[in-house]
Amino acid sequence: MALQQQIHDVQPLSSHSNSAGTCSNQDDFRQALLNSINETTYNNSMAKQLISEEESKLVAAKKHSMAESNRRSRINTQFATLRTILPNLIKVNKASVLEETIRCVKELTNTVSELKEIYGGGRLECVFPGGADKLRIGSCEGKGQEVVKVVFSCDDKRKLLSDVARAVRSVKGKVMRAEMVTMGGRTKCVLWVQGINGNEELEMLRRVLNALTEKPNMARTCNRPKFTLL
Repeated sequence: MALQQQIHDVQPLSSHSNSAGTCSNQDDFRQALLNSINETTYNNSMAKQLISEEESKLVAAKKHSMAESNRRSRINTQFATLRTILPNLIKVNKASVLEETIRCVKELTNTVSELKEIYGGGRLECVFPGGADKLRIGSCEGKGQEVVKVVFSCDDKRKLLSDVARAVRSVKGKVMRAEMVTMGGRTKCVLWVQGINGNEELEMLRRVLNALTEKPNMARTCNRPKFTLL
């Protein structure tokens, strides 16, 4: 705006000159000045546009980098979880974890098929968890194999099923089948366990599961789990 005002200020000077050459020079000067202003304005506009485009690219690149970082973090978390629950994991690299996971899934699939043969394809309904902590342990037989059935309800917690499997293994039992339902912070589990023989081992299983399910409720002694045989 200041330059344009100067151009207009130059115009009155031409009226005092009688020389046509002088007027022509002034017109050329004004035109050159206008061209310079327009070029400067255009250059500034282009510079701002380029800066805006570069900023947009930087923002997009940063968002992509953060999204990729979050994705990798989620994957690593899932691998860490698998490492804690796979029972026979030796190598902890990702390829070995995936290989062991596939093996376990195939083994569980075969176990399900075997149990269907034992129980004639029947399926015990796993109902929703109740509000009270309860544990029921009993034995049942199928085609000559003695299987202990465990049913319990407790507050939901992280790694509950892996902790239960570890507790069962501590008394030399093996979980053959498991069903779990979680709702409203409560979990109900139904387990079929092999390798528990006699009342003494049955009592040991009851104790380890009792200790496991009581942990979230140690302060609430009035609501301690109740245990009954099936």
